[in-house]
Amino acid sequence: MIVVSHGKMAEGVKDSVELIFGQPEQFETSALVAGQAFEAFKEDVAAKIKAVDTGDGVLAFVDLFGASPYNAAMKLYPAFKAADSEVRVVTGLNLPMIIESLGMRSVETSVENLAKQAVLAGRDGIQEPISDLLESLDNGVTEDDDY
Repeated sequence: MIVVSHGKMAEGVKDSVELIFGQPEQFETSALVAGQAFEAFKEDVAAKIKAVDTGDGVLAFVDLFGASPYNAAMKLYPAFKAADSEVRVVTGLNLPMIIESLGMRSVETSVENLAKQAVLAGRDGIQEPISDLLESLDNGVTEDDDY
C-alpha cells in the first residue's frame, strides 16, 4: 500500500495510521514537493511501489484525480502490469479508506476487491452529521437517543 500526495498530506495520513494501527507492514508514502521534477517524483513512486509489492498487488492511494500524484501512478501502471505486478489506483484519498484497507488486507486477497472496498469506505466516511442530527430531532428523536 502506498499513499501519494501533494505536500505533506501522505505523511500526515501515515502518522494517523500509526496512531491507530502501529506501524503497518508494506506501507509507504510519496510526496510531491514544490519544485520537484515530475520524472523524479514518478521514479520515487515507482520505487515505493516496488518496495511494498510482495506479489499480492499494491493499492496506490492518491489525493486528487487527474493531478500529478494520479498521473505518476497511472503512467507507471503499464510497466507494472507488464511485470505481472497488480497495481490499483484509488483517488480521493481519505483516512477511512486507508483504515478499511489496512483492516481488510489480511482477509481480502484480491487487490481489485480491496480497491473497491476502499472506495466504498471512503465514500461512507464522508458525512455531515449535524444535518442528520437536526433531521432526527425534527422527527421526534430526543437528544438522549442514539443518532
